[in-house]
Amino acid sequence: MALIVQKYGGTSVATPEKVIEAARQIRAAREGGNQVVVVVSAMGGATDELLRLASEVTARPDARELDALLCTGEAASAGLLSLALNHQGVASRSFSGPEAGIRTDHRHGRATIVAVDPHRLREELAGGSIPVVAGFQGRSITTGARTTLGRGGSDTTGVALAAALGADHCEIVTDVAGVYTADPRTVVGARRHTALLYEEMAELAVSGAKVLASDSVDYARTHGVDLKVRSNSAATGPQTWVSDGRRTAGAATGQPWTPAGRSRPIAGVAGRSGLVRCVLRRITTDHVLRLLGELAERETEVELRRYGNLGTEDAGDIALTLPEDSVEDMRELLADTDHGIRLDEAHWTTNLARLCVVGLGIGRHPYAPLRLLEALRSAGAARTDLHVTSNRLSVLTGSGDLAAATQIVHDTFLSEPVTPLAHPAGPDHAGPARPLAAGPGQLRSAVPALAAAE
Repeated sequence: MALIVQKYGGTSVATPEKVIEAARQIRAAREGGNQVVVVVSAMGGATDELLRLASEVTARPDARELDALLCTGEAASAGLLSLALNHQGVASRSFSGPEAGIRTDHRHGRATIVAVDPHRLREELAGGSIPVVAGFQGRSITTGARTTLGRGGSDTTGVALAAALGADHCEIVTDVAGVYTADPRTVVGARRHTALLYEEMAELAVSGAKVLASDSVDYARTHGVDLKVRSNSAATGPQTWVSDGRRTAGAATGQPWTPAGRSRPIAGVAGRSGLVRCVLRRITTDHVLRLLGELAERETEVELRRYGNLGTEDAGDIALTLPEDSVEDMRELLADTDHGIRLDEAHWTTNLARLCVVGLGIGRHPYAPLRLLEALRSAGAARTDLHVTSNRLSVLTGSGDLAAATQIVHDTFLSEPVTPLAHPAGPDHAGPARPLAAGPGQLRSAVPALAAAE
């Protein structure tokens, strides 16, 4: 008898009908001789609605109370799914994250799991019941307050419970049939992998692929949890295994798709929009260290893209990329004369996106960056801040260019060129395909008059 943790995402429980279908699939897994623990996200759109309600009450919600509010979304899903299972004759009980033994640090909105005590879940399993756990949440070991794990936290909950319970594997049930070389809802010719290594999936997740949260992949790699990604439409259909490579050779049918003429597959192309670039000119090393220290202390999400000088003076340039919702923190920090971060000028570029090509060893191929830049030029896409690592090429482009750029870069690295088409978003892909409007996006740049601070 195998022990399986199944995690159902928000699109998989978005309606009562989908909740009932999820219950049928869970029941089938149980009838197949398996023990099953279920983790569930909030119903599709529920978290955004709760955030909207909070914003109508206050512009600056208290972090503790906001977490208490957001936890109700997953709790509602867990209760509904447990009701559906009981109605289908399968004993089930719902649990909040704290009740399931999820313990975290104290950071509200972005907590990290520090311990898992699954004894209550083991008791339910021993009694023949299926536990349904609300994902995305836990309890702080220091304050006892409810905490949330951030977007995608239900994936991490599922992996953490699978590790603590010694599960055979963790299934991530979503609206696509596995992990593809690009988002199959928007990129023509995207192909499904039957197997990926943790390292490949981690790079894809960090690059913007939404099928798995990056924290969950890191947790799975650290604790040796095999992941199976499958569609919510069928429990026995196509799938992708993510592991260290030992499990997938026997578990997956077929071989990972490999581009013709290449000895190692390219994992895929992914992107993330809503980014802003900040370049600080002639900033001293001391001030750079102070700035980075303050950003780290505030836990501001930021990526250092470039730092250096000509070697003739202490002052240099630093380029940072950050999401739009972190810009206000950055501006406040630069305007705060108490921190004494002296700089001559700051250049802001908005309306940016990051496009990445992921593949083990791709950065060691000398022609790979050239092919990326040529593909972007042929699409008329903006391009700046090319960054090359061993397993990833990334470049900043315009948000308006991202769709067309992703298609042509995917064609360049992964398939024969095809006429780009765009499909309406959504799991059912309803409606006809239509040609992309491939006009280049515009970057909005400004140089605000920031006074030098002593």
